[in-house]
Amino acid sequence: MSSNCVHADSRCRPGREAHLRPAASADAPAIHALVDSIFREYNLRLVLDGPDAHLREPSEYFRSRGGEFWVLERAGEIVGTVGAALHDDESAELKSLYIHPSIRNLGWGARLTTLVMDFARRAGKRRLALWSDTRFSDAHRLYRRLGFVQSGERELYDLYQSREYGFIFNLD
Repeated sequence: MSSNCVHADSRCRPGREAHLRPAASADAPAIHALVDSIFREYNLRLVLDGPDAHLREPSEYFRSRGGEFWVLERAGEIVGTVGAALHDDESAELKSLYIHPSIRNLGWGARLTTLVMDFARRAGKRRLALWSDTRFSDAHRLYRRLGFVQSGERELYDLYQSREYGFIFNLD
């Protein structure tokens, strides 16, 4: 498998390459545009206060806490994101897995999730947690397929009265 292939599996076609890299501060506006476009699929808008404040400057937010935030870029456009937040205990958190519709169902969701799992393991973490809006049922199927177990539900008390499911994965 090519690390620069737009397909996360063996179906790579020339001219459709994507590059996975750590995010830079200059990427923030493009990250906001991608996430907002995905939220609009659910009649939502990105609000950079409250639950999504970490996306205001994601590279700085995650790195200042020992984590990382990656972007997937194709033809100069950011088409995917994922972040790894490290906590003081034995856990890490997967945050902000977003995939542009043009590259969904090509294995990138699993590949980016595995990237965070590997990052957390290298950091000595034993458990990976995440929270996902109840509307994101495709993502929930991905997490379950990868071995995550649903572990609770919470209300965000945000503009959209959002609810999220918690998921846990043991890294041992």
